[in-house]
Amino acid sequence: MSSTKQTTPQQQVISPGRFEKLYADRCNQLRHDRAIARIWSRGANLWKPNDPAAAKVVANRLGWIPVLDTMRAESAAVAEFAREINAAGIRFIVLLGMGGSSLAPEVFSLTCRGAADGRKFFVLDSTDPASVLEIERAVDLRHTLFVSASKSGQTIETLSQTLYFQSRLEQAGVKPSGANFIAITDPGSYLEQFARDNGFRRAFLNPADIGGRYSALSYFGLVPAALWGVSVSAVLDRAIAMRAVCGPDAASGANPALELGALLGAAALAKSDKLILLSTPRLVPLGNWIEQLIAESTGKELKGIVPVAGGVPPSLDVTAEGCVVAALRLAGDDSAALDATTAELKKRGAPVVEIQLGREEDLGGEFFKWEVATSIAGAVLGIDPFDEPNVAESKANTARILKDFESSGALPSGKPSLTASGVVAFAGGATPGTIAAADLATMLGTFLGELKRGDYLSVLAYLPRDATTEKALDLFRAALSRKLPVPVLLGFGPRYMHSIGQLYKGGPPTGRFLFLTSAHKEDVQVPKAKYTFGQLQTAQALGDLESLAKRSKPALRLHFANGLADGLAALAKLAEKALGT
Repeated sequence: MSSTKQTTPQQQVISPGRFEKLYADRCNQLRHDRAIARIWSRGANLWKPNDPAAAKVVANRLGWIPVLDTMRAESAAVAEFAREINAAGIRFIVLLGMGGSSLAPEVFSLTCRGAADGRKFFVLDSTDPASVLEIERAVDLRHTLFVSASKSGQTIETLSQTLYFQSRLEQAGVKPSGANFIAITDPGSYLEQFARDNGFRRAFLNPADIGGRYSALSYFGLVPAALWGVSVSAVLDRAIAMRAVCGPDAASGANPALELGALLGAAALAKSDKLILLSTPRLVPLGNWIEQLIAESTGKELKGIVPVAGGVPPSLDVTAEGCVVAALRLAGDDSAALDATTAELKKRGAPVVEIQLGREEDLGGEFFKWEVATSIAGAVLGIDPFDEPNVAESKANTARILKDFESSGALPSGKPSLTASGVVAFAGGATPGTIAAADLATMLGTFLGELKRGDYLSVLAYLPRDATTEKALDLFRAALSRKLPVPVLLGFGPRYMHSIGQLYKGGPPTGRFLFLTSAHKEDVQVPKAKYTFGQLQTAQALGDLESLAKRSKPALRLHFANGLADGLAALAKLAEKALGT
């Protein structure tokens, strides 16, 4: 078994395992086709030959390559702005954003240690009212900077959150509230105008030719990083060094991005389309960022790579079959468990990519490498990695449901199938075998029992993303992973709709979807709207269910009618009965 190794600017070792020949052939073909040079020259025919519409999309989506130079020139100004914010007495940073606007800032805030002055950083990428209230109660509003981040400037979650905290600041006597806000958006967007009209402290206007999921090394990722205390110049230096070894002028035969993308694409074509993201503790957030990049870029035309992130991997037997494994290590983290797992997987012939980051700033290089690798994987699969044809559909469904709610006062929850212990099942999108079940445990057991090797299960939780809920759902996910012959994914709604949701609609038809919703102990009104955050979140769940049902994707919704705590306890017992544990 051979491996390929790249030692600078950080280490990557690929052990292709059972795909050794496929991998080598694909690398050679990509080099022969001058794939990297065509990416750098914005050559749309790499992905969609003779397709003018695709060429137009590609021409406006490759700005993430030259933006490194722009941002390096701006890095001193960004750092100075962060110092000004700190000098103004700001001690809390709250990022209001979704998907590409929130995931890179979250990686920086959770992986990098930041400034040692007691400031705190929060990411709010939810419409769950408990999550909104948790942020509000954790900060001192007068000493908080809210970062409203949206490429389009019209993201309903970000605008609702911005309006809410603007209102709360004014109620607290902070008038005008604009000094406590900045915006990151594209030029000419609604958010740019909103920021101007409301006296925001600053609006950072990002280059418009960068898609959201490729924006980590632009203002969207780097301004929040600087506010947290990260050296953006060091991050960019690592990214620029990585660009040099991944670009068309690099030494032939050793391109880490081309090699990574070739393995992912070749494996997916060979029906090993699951990417298991394992990591040492501090790099778990990086796996979540990679999940979005890979899923939203490749999940279309019934093709795609299914990333499995979040720290709860499948069993070794499942991982060794039909999967590629990426093992992410950060120097200083405990890697003993990860080392043992990767060694065993390589013994079994599983393809494994091992990546070692020497320090936090290496995130810059890793972001860039994965962006190029994803572009390469898209070329191997023959899809356009820069469009997102199905993302807007669930958003449109949500807008229509909310419009109907404003006139009728009711959300279209559907007809309950079964109820037990305060858990209500809605099985309209499930298969006939599931719907015909006599009790809730049997219904869940049948729904899960219809999974087969090559499939995947996604648990979609429209619940607060807090430590208690995450722990309970990780235990639930782990129990499922021990019993099921498939990877089990976990996503919080509506967060996942802006990341992996594209793959669920447009990717391989192998997914099965378990929705979790709950009654809310507290709810709060969205300012200037006729609905609450809880009602918005429910409408988003129903809108996404509708999109899946349209494609005959099997889905089951379990609703916690008695609230979150009782619901999670009941779910654990229900899983025991359904799985026979």
